[in-house]
Amino acid sequence: MKKSLLALAVLGAFAGVAHAQSSVTIYGIIDASLSYNSKVATTGTGNGNRMGVDSGAIKGSRIGFKGSEDLGGGMKALFNLENGFNLDNGAAAQNGTLWGRTSTVGLSGGFGTVLLGRQKDFTDDIAAFTSVADFGGMVSQAHARDLDRTNGERVNNSIRYNTNNYNGFYGSLIYGFGEQAGQNTAGQSFGIGGAYSNGPFNIGLSYFQSKKGGTSGASDVNSTNATSCTNAAGSSGDTCLKTWTLASSYQFGPAKVYGSWSRVKLPLATAGASSSFSAASSASYAADTTGQYLVGGVNNEKNDIFDIGVNYGLTPALSLLGAVQYTKASFVGASDGHLLQLNLGAKYALSKRTSLYAIYRNLRASDTYNPGVSNGQAPGSDGSQNAFNAGIIHNF
Repeated sequence: MKKSLLALAVLGAFAGVAHAQSSVTIYGIIDASLSYNSKVATTGTGNGNRMGVDSGAIKGSRIGFKGSEDLGGGMKALFNLENGFNLDNGAAAQNGTLWGRTSTVGLSGGFGTVLLGRQKDFTDDIAAFTSVADFGGMVSQAHARDLDRTNGERVNNSIRYNTNNYNGFYGSLIYGFGEQAGQNTAGQSFGIGGAYSNGPFNIGLSYFQSKKGGTSGASDVNSTNATSCTNAAGSSGDTCLKTWTLASSYQFGPAKVYGSWSRVKLPLATAGASSSFSAASSASYAADTTGQYLVGGVNNEKNDIFDIGVNYGLTPALSLLGAVQYTKASFVGASDGHLLQLNLGAKYALSKRTSLYAIYRNLRASDTYNPGVSNGQAPGSDGSQNAFNAGIIHNF
């Protein structure tokens, strides 16, 4: 009897150890808000105000599964599966991709971490030092329609290596396979970056490029970039996007200030039919079917994006937010265009997991089409557009 009890105790101990060596976590974020957008294009150059319920205005709504297994010797196996969805209508996000936000598996140890699958590049890591940390997708249109990748674009068919953190220094490399037989360069992408984060000070630099794909498009799945890289002039395998981002933030007591600069180059841009925005648009700010004079359009060759802002903790629960983004858009054989976005808002933490927010935005365009302060809601014949969101974010 005693031997049986001892055997059961030993088996129980081993079972406990085995359980402790592996773990799976279910997590998620739900972001829903009441929204108002002024001057949304209707028909022709007309416009009308829009009200509704938005999902993921700041943080994309998601549910995810992540886990690890201790393999011994300081090495672990890792996986992460993350699905994005639209809370307002229950539809899948990321064009209906099941694990559209993340799907990776890999190993970590003293050498760092290696991950395979669909994942973001290092630009998303240092976006935490920019206004994206406070406003999320609300500022992506002013960030050159997110061609600078600060709002978290993914790379399919990729392998990513992350260094360990060495006294605040860390870095990353990513490579996306184009997976096109007979032409390995078609659809390829590559990224590299490094950062220093220690105490109140953070600074990081990243670079990313992708090449024009064939029938399956570029491995970079950003819709604006996919249009540039799949439908642009040039041949399959030609570099269609290059982007650099330098970002930094500093915590001064209750105030965190931040600033960033991004440069986006679209080497396959070609001259448009007209050499001036006014002639091409007839004073309309809603983009026409030619794709000219629009960020990411056929004749857009370069964009410089500047972003400055502050998050001030008025109380432990209440934060006041303010940020400005400015984009200078260069067009082949034409004058430059400009986008300027102002953001003001507040967040109130009801608990560690639930927060309320209210955000106002204004986006102004000159000598370029206005892409709209919200994705898919470009204005009609007007260079200025306002938006307001009041919502709730719950983490689980």
